[in-house]
Parts: sequence; structure tokens; C-alpha cells
Amino acid sequence: MYLLDTNVWIDIERGQQEKVIERFLAVLPGAVRLSTIVLGELYVGAARSRDPDLARQTVNMLVSGFGLCEIDERAAHHYAEVTADLARRGKLIGTNDRWIAAQALAGDFVLVTANTGEFSRVKGLRCLDWRRG
Repeated sequence: MYLLDTNVWIDIERGQQEKVIERFLAVLPGAVRLSTIVLGELYVGAARSRDPDLARQTVNMLVSGFGLCEIDERAAHHYAEVTADLARRGKLIGTNDRWIAAQALAGDFVLVTANTGEFSRVKGLRCLDWRRG
């Protein structure tokens, strides 16, 4: 099962990263989950665009049919552990990224992201960068 980061959904929507599109099309839709944090980030991008209504419709069409990965008690526990560990090591990443990592850990998902440099700091998190094949 895969949890896709915001940058991956943007790559899919724009259609400019051929390797990402190929990998996405090769995965069964039931194997992809959408983080509510990522959905929020996509909606922020839509709200800040030149045509927010059209951009919001585009987001809705892009993500329709994919199961939502919400924040539950397990994700909250992982968030606390990830945050404490990264802070101890002086390697904090952004708040939203910590929540996304926590959701991936809680659901035993592979996180697909173009931001493997930051996410690789999270112990136990499995990451893939579909841009690299």
C-alpha cells in the first residue's frame, strides 16, 4: 500500500513527470491512499491559485475514488514518537511532513515522495521516489 505525498499528486496532475505517471498507472487504485494532511495542502494550493474554484474542482477530480488516510490514535502516537526522536537528534522536519510520516507508519504504508531527503530522517519510514524510477 502506498501513501502519496503532495508533490506526487501535483506531478500526476501536471503530467510532466513521465516516470511518476508510469508508476502511478501501474499501481492498482485500491493500493493508493490519500492523506487528509496532503488533501489539505492540495486545497491550500487551490485556494491560492488564480482561479480557486477551477483549481478546487481539479483537486477533487484528481483524488476522487482514493481512500482517505485520516489521523487516528495510532497516527497520533507515531506523530509524538517521530517528533520526539527528530527533536532529540536536532533533525526536525515540517509539522505536516511529520503528520504524513506518522500516518504512513501507522498504516504500514510506503510513502511515495520527491522529498526523500527529509523523510529519510524518520526512523522506520519506508520511502520511494517515483521520479527516480
